[in-house]
Amino acid sequence: MNDERGYSWPEAMLSLIVVSVVWLLLIPAADRMTLKMDERRLAAQAASVAADAADAHLAYGESAGHHLIDGTRFDWWMERGGVCVSYRSLSGEESLCIIP
Repeated sequence: MNDERGYSWPEAMLSLIVVSVVWLLLIPAADRMTLKMDERRLAAQAASVAADAADAHLAYGESAGHHLIDGTRFDWWMERGGVCVSYRSLSGEESLCIIP
């Protein structure tokens, strides 16, 4: 037991390299996943706006308007018997048209 003095320098460097590689791989993956989830959240909110727009059209005869959700403006309008919604996402201007 006289020669056990803890971790050696090569073991410490190997541990540091392993931790660095794991972080360098996880951070970009987490960033991509966050962006993808934000895009999906905006698409789901656009579908919700389309449903609200269809209700407003049937109830009040409105043919265009906008909703503001979490700082994002969703413009909607009636087109060819359906409803279209446009909004700005991180990747640019997006639109969703639901035509029955």
